[in-house]
Amino acid sequence: MKKTLALTAFLLGAALAGPANNSLVIGTSQEPPNIYDPWNTNNLAVTSEINGYMTASLIGLDDDGEPYADIATRVPSIANGDYKIVKNAAGDVVRNSVTYTIRKDAKWSDGTPIKVADFQFWLRLVNDDRVPVPDRSPWNRAKITVADNDTFTITYEPPYLFADQTSPSLAPSHVMGAAWNAFDAKTKNEKDAKVINEEWKKFISAYTTARNLPKVVAGPFRPTGWRSGNSLTMTRNPNYWGHPKDQDKYVQTVTYRFIPNTNTLKVNILSGQLDAVSAVGLTFDQGVDLARNERGKYKTYFVPGAVWEHIDVNTRGQKAKDLDMDDPRMRQALLYSIDRDALVKALFQGRQAVSNSWVNPISKLYKKDVNDYNYNPARAKQLFAALGWTPGPDGILQKGGKKLSLNFSTTAGNTVRERVQQILQAQWKQVGVQVNIQNYPSSVIFGPDFLSKGQEGKWDLAMYAWTGNPIFEEGNLFKGEGIPTAANGYSGQNNPGWNNAEFNKLHKQAQVEFNLADRIKLFDRMQAIWNSEVPSLPLYYRVNVYTKVPGLVNYTFSAYTLYPSWNSAKIGWASRGAVEEYKQK
Repeated sequence: MKKTLALTAFLLGAALAGPANNSLVIGTSQEPPNIYDPWNTNNLAVTSEINGYMTASLIGLDDDGEPYADIATRVPSIANGDYKIVKNAAGDVVRNSVTYTIRKDAKWSDGTPIKVADFQFWLRLVNDDRVPVPDRSPWNRAKITVADNDTFTITYEPPYLFADQTSPSLAPSHVMGAAWNAFDAKTKNEKDAKVINEEWKKFISAYTTARNLPKVVAGPFRPTGWRSGNSLTMTRNPNYWGHPKDQDKYVQTVTYRFIPNTNTLKVNILSGQLDAVSAVGLTFDQGVDLARNERGKYKTYFVPGAVWEHIDVNTRGQKAKDLDMDDPRMRQALLYSIDRDALVKALFQGRQAVSNSWVNPISKLYKKDVNDYNYNPARAKQLFAALGWTPGPDGILQKGGKKLSLNFSTTAGNTVRERVQQILQAQWKQVGVQVNIQNYPSSVIFGPDFLSKGQEGKWDLAMYAWTGNPIFEEGNLFKGEGIPTAANGYSGQNNPGWNNAEFNKLHKQAQVEFNLADRIKLFDRMQAIWNSEVPSLPLYYRVNVYTKVPGLVNYTFSAYTLYPSWNSAKIGWASRGAVEEYKQK
């Protein structure tokens, strides 16, 4: 007994002390295709998380959803005069504006001062049709007016609901300007999206070193090593202005280890190879198992999240039309065919509630009383029959010589998604739908040639997750103008290709409705339409699971901050004097 106690105390003591070189090793199941692309032209969650270490912003949100100043000297508000709202004679808000002053000591990692020109450069590119950003809203209605080298006003017309809680990003114009001019010259009259995309890759590459690392960054850490398929290392950026007092007491080096197989990731936690796990890593069942085996070596957290798990239904292209995927009755039938309540109970102990809307239940805009599509295979068969699908000799539904056979894809290596796939495949088979599982690495699923190019018929069903801050809900995921096309450079996130005129109209109205009660009414109707047509099959809102060892402080996140990197400057080891300001809730 004494030996056991002594060993436990030794292990706990070793963990509390932290590593000798004051470093932090984090495990994740994803690897970004590039890092610190200021326009976030890939949608991978881990890209956003890692960028958080290297990115600075005018203002940010903390774990409680409260804004704080970073590059800006203060948080804008109506009270201090930095936030202004303009109404017309009818009392409607017609535009709003926010004024920021840049801190005198704000610098890029190469020591160059951050200037208004860096925000202007970022804004100009994000609104350029050749740049494949996920979404241009609200920046497509924003204009910068310069007061002096450090102060500018950004005006939104039509107004932007959350202008005082978010801010434009920035890009190092002194480093990227020449490469952009070259891109501009080569693609000015180019119509071929493929050519433009290749030139865009060259532009981003011009910003990186021979080791594929960005030449300058603005955040608390700068990248110093990337071994593709293995790890990425970042060290403290000496030119970052927001380090805590006595910064030597805080973590000096952060290394991300890329471990695609989540079971291997779990083994690395159990064997003490990792100090913490990314918000993008463990599955729920692995978290439950890890929580049973902590023994003081680490602690497991289940964070109420903003991650919505769902299945997109591809409605684009001739194949989708042949399979009636563009008819809401087909999508309703697919949803009635699966028992989501039983699935959530079996796999997640009921801790991840079934969703029937894309809106986060934490949001004030969430509508509770929509159709919940309880498991009803009889109703599903009625809908299939109404569309003309009848069982063939092998039990698979047929119509016009075609079988109802669907390709179902998700991120390979995610054991929970793969298990969910198998359960759903079996349930769909019971009603005559043949499902072929075709999984790919996340870099392929979220790459430039898969989800966004649904019209090519590479997928019929795609299971993945969207992460969204519940404060900034605008309904953008399903707006018609968000459908990725060659004409818009495949920007936009409406991968199913669903386009509903009434939804689009309400979405535009909601974007300029500042009265919360009235905006809730608009979103009620939007959710009712969406729920009736189910362009995506809603599954559940995820609880985010991660682990960290005792003594690691300020490594926290919430549905508002999304990733632990939001507070990276203050992550440290208590044993080395790092002061704990935030506890994981």
